[in-house]
Amino acid sequence: MRLQRIGLILILGVAVLIGCGGGEEAREAAAPEPEPMAEDHSMHEMLTASASLQSREGFSVSGSVAFEQMESDGPVTITASIQGAPVGSRGLHIHEVGDCSAEDFTSAGGHFNPAGVPHGGPADSERHAGDLGNIEIGEDGSGTLELTSDLITLVAGEPTSVLGRGVILHEGTDDLMSQPTGAAGGRIACGVITAG
Repeated sequence: MRLQRIGLILILGVAVLIGCGGGEEAREAAAPEPEPMAEDHSMHEMLTASASLQSREGFSVSGSVAFEQMESDGPVTITASIQGAPVGSRGLHIHEVGDCSAEDFTSAGGHFNPAGVPHGGPADSERHAGDLGNIEIGEDGSGTLELTSDLITLVAGEPTSVLGRGVILHEGTDDLMSQPTGAAGGRIACGVITAG
């Protein structure tokens, strides 16, 4: 009788051990694999571009316009630094074509305006994508301008991409309303926007 009890206890112990082991294996087999994290396509390495300005004959303008975009679908920060320009408010715009070959820079075409809307100022909800407003030039001939635009991108191939387009500094002040250019006068400096 005693031997039967010991045998029964041993059999039950082995059964419990086998059952526990099998259950753990079953749980491990049934546990789902963790899903890989979805790639966030809106985040990329920061995109940058710039344009170095060349002066029209008779002027001594130099400077650059830098572009930075933290996310491919985010706004673009534009920073202009100008030297040697006439004192006062000078219109600054992105133009359709990155071509500064004409003596008067008319080869850069009109304002960049992919939406086909009227000219305006940078604070207007309806404006050309290329409307950057005015840069204030001080007595020493230099000036800086920083603004942010959600109408342009630095992503190549997009309809609103400014890569390969022109930047023009005008001789006059952009009044931010006259059509189609803000009556900003002649073009005194030109640069081509390139990535990097």
